[in-house]
Amino acid sequence: MRSVFSLLMFVLFAAPVLAGSPAAEYVARRAELARQIGPDGILILMSPPPSQRNGDVDWPYRQEDSLLYLTGLGDPETSLVLTPGDAERKESVFTRDSDPASEVWTGRIPTFAEVTALSGVKNVSSSSQLSGFVSSLLERHGGQQSLRDGKTVVWMILENRSFGGDVSAELKYVEQLRRSYPELQFRDAFPLLAAMRLVKSPAEIATVQHAIDVTVAAQKAAMQRVRTAQHEYEIQATIEYTFRNLGACCWAFPSIAASGRNTTTLHYETNNDVVVPGALMLTDIGAEVDGYSADVTRTYPQSGHFNTEQRAIYEAVLRAQSETIPKMKAGASMRDVHNAAVGILGEELLKLGLISQNKPEQVRMYFFHGLGHQLGLRTHDVGDYRGNLLKAGMIVTDEPGIYVRPTDVHASPTYLALTAAERAGIDAALVKYADIGVRIEDDILITDAAPRNLSGAAPRTVEEVERFMQASP
Repeated sequence: MRSVFSLLMFVLFAAPVLAGSPAAEYVARRAELARQIGPDGILILMSPPPSQRNGDVDWPYRQEDSLLYLTGLGDPETSLVLTPGDAERKESVFTRDSDPASEVWTGRIPTFAEVTALSGVKNVSSSSQLSGFVSSLLERHGGQQSLRDGKTVVWMILENRSFGGDVSAELKYVEQLRRSYPELQFRDAFPLLAAMRLVKSPAEIATVQHAIDVTVAAQKAAMQRVRTAQHEYEIQATIEYTFRNLGACCWAFPSIAASGRNTTTLHYETNNDVVVPGALMLTDIGAEVDGYSADVTRTYPQSGHFNTEQRAIYEAVLRAQSETIPKMKAGASMRDVHNAAVGILGEELLKLGLISQNKPEQVRMYFFHGLGHQLGLRTHDVGDYRGNLLKAGMIVTDEPGIYVRPTDVHASPTYLALTAAERAGIDAALVKYADIGVRIEDDILITDAAPRNLSGAAPRTVEEVERFMQASP
């Protein structure tokens, strides 16, 4: 028999994630996708299996993005089949049957009626019937002659989402179908779904805003906690307590709670070091609500006051963000906005002596990531946000940063190519600003008018940060 701990963890990890849009919106999304694949297309989407953590404990279950986007259903063993050319049954969901013996351990399984109410799909059947249904469907779709003519096309997510060398459930199913129907044509549905997901609906924007509001509250709680915390994990605990306390299911990505020199590590996640008195604290965090992510970063001084060097770096980053957010208008290129940030950071780094000329290759010694990314069902959501133009309804982050890592600068080919005099000037500045890392990240809604900062309630300017921290109990 399982231990009480194992049972508790299994129940928690088996809990489904449900997206927070009305059923009518899922119906409309499926109708649009059905239009795109046409009457000869068949879409099959499948949920991934639970992922084992160790022993008899699974990781928290997270539904596949596209299936969540089209149905709102968060349970494992769930599949969606769209058949636009079928007059009788244009869409079907296959999911778990009620199982009282299993539900004793893992919790209640939604009934078929509840699945219909949430997703708007009227035809709901047992997951055990999927294979037989698809086989009969292919026969009804014109049989072997239609398959040989290449008219019938099966659309699936063909990227392999599995790790460790395993083949995804979709690709296994594709091979199974190919053995039975060698002439069957397959197409990747992901590009169609990715294009649909770029622009968020009002319901999606509201859900992302909810996740952001929770995240902003967690940032404020972290700013209060840092004054007395001894270790980074105390800050992390405060953040993630706030997430759950305010109704978020979980984090959207592992929380970054970095103190001192750890602020210069972009994806620092161990959160085990001591909180350095007087040093900067960087918290890059995001709550997940109904499948949608927030992503907000703040950097603030443990003491509640920036010292001269910290303030200089902070205000350089703040200027880059403050001047690029207004550029994030519908019709603008995110690549151009990124390049503008690089130019502004270059001006500031030159004033600080950390570079000898305002050139992108020198700026990259301190700012070595993109300015932003799409936000939605993934923290780094779908879309080529550097090449494509911004559109109203997109949510995109703006996150400039400066990370002063003297050892890395000294090893940089850009630094080594400078003259001795240039390197000497930079060396002096590196001593002054060593191990200071600052990133400021906000979530920006693109509109037909001015862009809107959805996370602007988190203290952002030097004055706002210090005033909030000094007023904290």
